[in-house]
Order: sequence, then structure tokens, then C-alpha cells
Amino acid sequence: MAKLKSKLDNLVDKENPATWKKYTKTSCKTCAATCCTMPIEIRWEDMVELDLVSDDDLSKPLKKVITRLTKENIITAYRKESGLFALKQTRDGKCRYLIDTKCVVYSKRPLVCREFPTRMGWRHGYCPQKPKP
Repeated sequence: MAKLKSKLDNLVDKENPATWKKYTKTSCKTCAATCCTMPIEIRWEDMVELDLVSDDDLSKPLKKVITRLTKENIITAYRKESGLFALKQTRDGKCRYLIDTKCVVYSKRPLVCREFPTRMGWRHGYCPQKPKP
């Protein structure tokens, strides 16, 4: 039975929401933080909360702020149509704020992280949960 569970856990593909598991309040306790290896798009307000930009940056041309954030390896892109910034991930494809399987900015994490997977994400109520190693 344990082998079957292990095989099923390995079938979860973060790129394929049809393979995701039903989210429960305890899902994160045993998860390897798979959601933190997915692209993370954050709002201006999230960047202020994370001290990546200041309110003073609002008075500067957005293009200059985007250029600075890109050069500093904080973002990879800005989507004008949604107003979201793509947060640059680490070399191994994880969120820059993930240490082991813990978020080091948990109390001020971005909205998308607070709302995933219940209100945000590709498949509400489901997550790409894989067990901790």
C-alpha cells in the first residue's frame, strides 16, 4: 500500500492541474512546498510589503522601476495588462523566499501565496502537493 501511495504522489505534476490533490487545511504540513516552485506573479502592494519597492518609487516612471528590478534580479517581467510582476526564482526554480520548505516572509507573503489554492491558482481547491523528502 505504501508503494502505491508513493507512486501516486509522484504522478502529481505541477504543470498539469488535473493531477493535483484536493487541498485540505493540513496539506501544507506534509508538502515539499511544490506551489513555491511555480511562477509567482505579485502586485505592487506585495512588492511594497516585501520592501522590494517603496512608496517613493510610485513617483518614478514605471519603466525605470521595472528596469531597476530586472537588473537587481528581483523580477523577470512585468505584465501591463494585469499589472503583475513575475518574481524571479532561484537557480533551482524555487521562490526566493523559500528556505527548505519554509517561507521566510510568511507573515507578509504576497496575495497570490495567501490565496493559493483556495481562491487563486489554476484549479481552485486543489494543489500540486508532493510529500516532503
